[in-house]
Amino acid sequence: MAPRRERFQRLKDALEAHRGMIVYTIVALALMGAAVGWGLLPDMVSMAPEVEDPYFLPKERLLLLHFGMAAGFSGLFWKWPREIAYLFGAVVGLILTFALLYLNMGV
Repeated sequence: MAPRRERFQRLKDALEAHRGMIVYTIVALALMGAAVGWGLLPDMVSMAPEVEDPYFLPKERLLLLHFGMAAGFSGLFWKWPREIAYLFGAVVGLILTFALLYLNMGV
C-alpha cells in the first residue's frame, strides 16, 4: 500500500517549526484586546449595535468568551500544530475580540 500524501505539506512544516511564535503572538494579542476592552468598553456591549433593537450583553461575558476561544484554539494548535483548523479557530477568536472593540467604541 502506497503512503498517503499529505496536503499542504510545506505549509504544515512551516507552521510546526514556528508554532511557538505563532501561539505567543495570538495569545499576546488576545490578552491586549481583552485588557483594552475591559478598560474602554461600556458595561453593556453588542456584536451588532447598529441594528434597530440590539441585544446587549455584559462586556465581561463577551470578552472572556472571545479570549477563551482564542486561547483554547491556541492550546490545541500548540499540541497539534499540523492541524490548520485550530490555527483558523484561534484567528477567528482574535477577529471577534477586535470586532467587538471596533463596533462598540463609539456607543
